[in-house]
Amino acid sequence: MNTVKRVGILVLAITLMAAPSLGCRQDSIPESYRVGVIASQTGPYSALGLPAIDGARLIAEQINDAGGINGMPLELVFYDDKGSSTETALAAQKAIDVDRVVTVACMSATGLSHSMISVVNDNEIPGIIMSGTGLVNDQLDAWAFKPIASESNYIPLPLRYLRDDLGLSTTAALIENSGYGEGGEFFLRIVAPEERVTVVSYQHFDPGATDMTPQLSNIKASGAESIFIWGSGPAGALAVKQAREMGIMVPIVTTPAQSSPAYYESFQQYYEMQPSLVSLDSKLTMWEQLPADDPDREMCREFTESFVSRYGRPPAMWEAIGAQIILFIADGLERADPDLSDITVARSQVRDAFETTENLSLFMGTYTLSPDDHYGREIPKEVLVTFRDGEKILVKTMED
Repeated sequence: MNTVKRVGILVLAITLMAAPSLGCRQDSIPESYRVGVIASQTGPYSALGLPAIDGARLIAEQINDAGGINGMPLELVFYDDKGSSTETALAAQKAIDVDRVVTVACMSATGLSHSMISVVNDNEIPGIIMSGTGLVNDQLDAWAFKPIASESNYIPLPLRYLRDDLGLSTTAALIENSGYGEGGEFFLRIVAPEERVTVVSYQHFDPGATDMTPQLSNIKASGAESIFIWGSGPAGALAVKQAREMGIMVPIVTTPAQSSPAYYESFQQYYEMQPSLVSLDSKLTMWEQLPADDPDREMCREFTESFVSRYGRPPAMWEAIGAQIILFIADGLERADPDLSDITVARSQVRDAFETTENLSLFMGTYTLSPDDHYGREIPKEVLVTFRDGEKILVKTMED
């Protein structure tokens, strides 16, 4: 027994002596810029996450085919958030601790991406979130960035369409119970009076709802001249179908998620019923119908043609989101030229580069960021589209 004890003590001593050296040992220097990409590959938001992955992957391929960034390849490491905020946070932590990424991005939906904010700030790694609400802009802190869009920028476009193009003065809001929906209602209550449109009813639905007939009945009884559907998942598209089945034939406008090709394919009959649905969308999806002198037309054309060549289908809104996030990250990596021999230093260098982004023109806007502004969209680029004979038709741009 004494011998066993002596051996055990000796092993413990050796282990303790070795531990400090193991903790200080440097890993081999990475030979690529590793970027974590969190998106819904399964679950309720997969119709958004999978297209975003395709857009992100194409940009990475183009960058690497052109020689990489600062002579190094861009490596995307993909994670499935499964449509869950918890899974999103866990995936971010794995990307940070296990895969040692230099930055991480969430691409599917507003509510999911918000769960990553505390993770990236606690771990001091730059993170890009796909959030559609400006309510979160002052909560990003030092390490989270949101080079996407905010509802306060694009709410005026559909309201002006209802007011100026259709001559309507009232609408009813059907809003998703989520962070995105909360921001939508907050800003709609501010912007609608400024645009001289009265919201006569606010109705709410859960993201996984399958029956919106009670809310639609209330809207029908309100006498609203139109409906503004605000959502980020399939329930918002389903509401279009149920409204038309109930004989509610007033104009309907929606937020960008409802223009997803997957939703259009599922509900084409109802999208195209007159008056056909009008949805916010990206310039990228409508480049052929943009004016010849539009400054973004050529950028959108080049990406669309490359995307069609790679995937055999045209890109839509979430393909643009995935592509845009990687373009933003690539711009920061190129300017940062981070020292990958020290991941902590490298992450800080990338964060500093993101904060000095200046006049960066992307599919969804032009961005100038600072330490005090991690959103930075100076020029919004949304458009309105409608649906006819299986095709999207441009209705209105921000410039109209």
